[in-house]
Amino acid sequence: MRKFVIPLLLAAVALAACSTFTDRRGFNRAMNDRNVQLTAQRTLDDDKELAGKVRIGTAVYDGVLLLIGEAPTEELKQRAEADVTGFEGVRRVDNEIDVMPIPSFAQRAGDPALTARVKASLLDITSLPGFDPGRVNVSTMHGNVYLMGLVSHREADAVTDVVRHVAGVQKVVKVFDYTD
Repeated sequence: MRKFVIPLLLAAVALAACSTFTDRRGFNRAMNDRNVQLTAQRTLDDDKELAGKVRIGTAVYDGVLLLIGEAPTEELKQRAEADVTGFEGVRRVDNEIDVMPIPSFAQRAGDPALTARVKASLLDITSLPGFDPGRVNVSTMHGNVYLMGLVSHREADAVTDVVRHVAGVQKVVKVFDYTD
């Protein structure tokens, strides 16, 4: 197993490096997205009503704020969304938080490895001229893979098809914005 981890990590690092140079958002938009993501995560982490009750992660791409994770009640899920709604630079909030108990560490330990496998699988898309897998943001939560990015419909279809065949993927959720 260990012999597979290093190549996956190297592929993920290479993928991240590529995205820095070919990001369709532009530098200012990418920096704004990063600032929004940090602010949103801090806001959620500082909410005393959510503290210790939920596990929520954020991702932002081109002004789309994605919430993923677990909340034990619909009310806490909606509170998290309300906490981050209205931030400057956010066009929409996609609340994909699952209403369920927070899984144990052992139950969620495979998600980072699945994210790495998914990112590595995107390197296999060679049929699309000019496709850069670094344009696709991948987030994983309990086997569900969330795909964000600014892509063409053809790119989105190719990415989705590849990702849905990666071992361990339970569900693929597209949160793409489209260039065409």
